[in-house]
Amino acid sequence: MADRLNGKVAVISGGASGIGAAAARLFVSEGARVVVADLQEPLDEKLAELINSKSEAIKFQKCDVSSEDEVVSAIDAAVSAFGKLDTIVACAGVAGMGAAGDISAEHWDKTFAINARGVFLFTKYAIPHMIKAGGGSIINISSAFGIVAGPHFAAYAASKGAVRNFSKSVALDYIGQGIRSNSIHPGYIDTPIVQNIINNAADVDSAQAIFNSLQPGGRPGVPEDIAWGCVYLASDEARFVTGAELVIDGGLLAR
Repeated sequence: MADRLNGKVAVISGGASGIGAAAARLFVSEGARVVVADLQEPLDEKLAELINSKSEAIKFQKCDVSSEDEVVSAIDAAVSAFGKLDTIVACAGVAGMGAAGDISAEHWDKTFAINARGVFLFTKYAIPHMIKAGGGSIINISSAFGIVAGPHFAAYAASKGAVRNFSKSVALDYIGQGIRSNSIHPGYIDTPIVQNIINNAADVDSAQAIFNSLQPGGRPGVPEDIAWGCVYLASDEARFVTGAELVIDGGLLAR
């Protein structure tokens, strides 16, 4: 089915690489117009080529998701360029590894500033535009560790759990305005963030094996596996879906 997002306008945070980049590419292929918001320039080569060749449909906006002013600028850029806002996809995130007794308060605060505060800011400043447009879809990328805990991911699991319940709260608060709010919970996905964790491990092969063992199938998913879930939640096919947790985890939570 083509053009599932025809006429939609979206802002995707953390869109320079990984899940965000895959979502941006698929949104454009399905007819949406997109602003990619990220602190980094696009690292995904296919996305960079798309931005250069289809500027009428997709644009890049530099954005630190923990900065209120920069989030406002990213959302305003979408409305200015494309006339409205229907969808946000909050993909920006950091890993936040470490047990509670081993991490610093600064580590905790940084993890929450990006993983939780960033989600809040994009939601807060998207809502007035969505109300004006007659409704919209808020899609927040949480994690399987936002539903169950994982060892040595204290700050990460806590921040992703916050995203889960925040998404539900927004769903209840704005259902009367036609705004849907849902969270997506990926399992182990082969993204630059995960590869960075593995590559920085003392034993790279062991770290790779540990991540692979998380998945019942013994292998990670790819960013497109999650991006297609974003397409669904942004589309009118999901018009009755709000306050939900879309788990796309290759069976990780089935154990």
